[in-house]
Amino acid sequence: MLQAAFAIRSSTKVIEMFAADLTPAEYLHRPVPKANCVAWTLGHLVMATRMMSAAFGVSDLPALPEGFEKRYSQKEGAPEASDYGETSVLIPLLSAHLELFAKAVEMSSAEKLAGALPSPHPMFGTLEELAAFAPLHTAIHAGQISTIRRSLGRPPMF
Repeated sequence: MLQAAFAIRSSTKVIEMFAADLTPAEYLHRPVPKANCVAWTLGHLVMATRMMSAAFGVSDLPALPEGFEKRYSQKEGAPEASDYGETSVLIPLLSAHLELFAKAVEMSSAEKLAGALPSPHPMFGTLEELAAFAPLHTAIHAGQISTIRRSLGRPPMF
């Protein structure tokens, strides 16, 4: 599954590039009320990558700061929050998670990849499908970050 691992790593680089020059205040900017901000989006991607990694049996994931899971949940109030604490930890944390996930995908056998997920998702039912979906999920959120960048007056990245 080298192609999926490459795509996961490529999507990681796009996120890193899109967020590299943003200030802490810009991490909280919303182009319209109730839109996701960069901080929540990055935290959400960390949480999603943790879940995907767990499906692949990855257990040595980086520790999360206290309260991270609640702060970056999808439950009402979390995505709309106005404070996400120290945002400088988000990109390194996300990059580390995505790299561990990419390695797990890369090292998985064809038999493992063909295995069904214990709880199928509407978009994927096997580990292979999950691995193929992961970079798309990251890219969707990269598009949101790109929109935020443009709403801040930043030039397009591509």
